[in-house]
Amino acid sequence: MLRTLIILTALFIAPLWAQDDLPEGAGKAVVARSCTGCHGSEMFSGYYKTKDDWDSTISQMTDKGLTLSDADYAAILDYLSTCLGTTPAKIEINKAPACQLTHALGIPQKQADAIVAYREKNGSFKDLDAVKKVEGVDPAALEKKQAIIAF
Repeated sequence: MLRTLIILTALFIAPLWAQDDLPEGAGKAVVARSCTGCHGSEMFSGYYKTKDDWDSTISQMTDKGLTLSDADYAAILDYLSTCLGTTPAKIEINKAPACQLTHALGIPQKQADAIVAYREKNGSFKDLDAVKKVEGVDPAALEKKQAIIAF
């Protein structure tokens, strides 16, 4: 009985803890559920790879026994290449998801979420001054990264 409880805890609770290491983004729950059964998210959450490199990594995991539906494979690949992908030379402030803004601009998730929420409600930003006016965003942090921000 105790052994069953331990196994169930590992299968259902551990992926929830693993989510804390991962940036917010579409597909995060699928990644936590599928990719942390054999190892913790710390094994991959600090890596920033190209889409092809993430595709190769996922393929290696399936070769080692990970079973994924086509939809889960696609969701994992999209999440990893978007939220843990390589930083683009320019970050499209009006298109990038919050997880990319967090990584590329070096800002906390809460600030990236505020930028996305503002643009969804009010439309695209015209310039850096408009982004700096978003409530909760640190203008100095954006100023430091202005060279990589595109509109």
